[in-house]
Amino acid sequence: MSNNFIPDSAENRLVWFTNLKTTVNAQASALGWSAAKIEEFNQAVDPRIADYQAVVDADRAFRHASGDAQDRFATGIIALRALIAEIKTNPAFTDGMGAAMRIFSLSSGPKEGDIKPVLNALAERGHVRISGSKNYAETVNLYLRRKAGPVGEWTLIGVKRKRFPFDDQTPLAVPGVPEEREYMARGVMGDDEVGQDSDIVSVTYAG
Repeated sequence: MSNNFIPDSAENRLVWFTNLKTTVNAQASALGWSAAKIEEFNQAVDPRIADYQAVVDADRAFRHASGDAQDRFATGIIALRALIAEIKTNPAFTDGMGAAMRIFSLSSGPKEGDIKPVLNALAERGHVRISGSKNYAETVNLYLRRKAGPVGEWTLIGVKRKRFPFDDQTPLAVPGVPEEREYMARGVMGDDEVGQDSDIVSVTYAG
């Protein structure tokens, strides 16, 4: 029987630990456990439940805030575009200003060959959270490789992502053994990867 019974995602781990506590406490008498043994077990499980409850709550808050931000974006973008158009028609406006402000359209902005996504990676409980910028690409492909593996062995983990963040829940190669990971992104226009690879970012992930 496999010992790899603990789920990988934070939400599934919360459900798993909560069920474990409830079921073990209900069966404690049948197991012949004393009150002290039950307390020992609960002290081992309760912090895990609290940890993953905090992660799940934060993720739900993020999704809610993201939806609110998108709604406000939709209602305010027309006025903002008008102000940006006013900037572009200002006699003092230069291409250098436009590049710095990133207010060029793809047709007048960077060439496809110059597109280079930007990545950040943060190891959290149950996943690595990847954030960054597409830098004018329509979407990005995200790649992972373990430093312990053969050089150049990239694995595609996110296909044509339109927005960040992205949570990589790839399991550890060896359960319970922390590993150093590298992440990289490539811009995508249509179905084709274009431009330059992002700078590689590294994290140590412990599961």
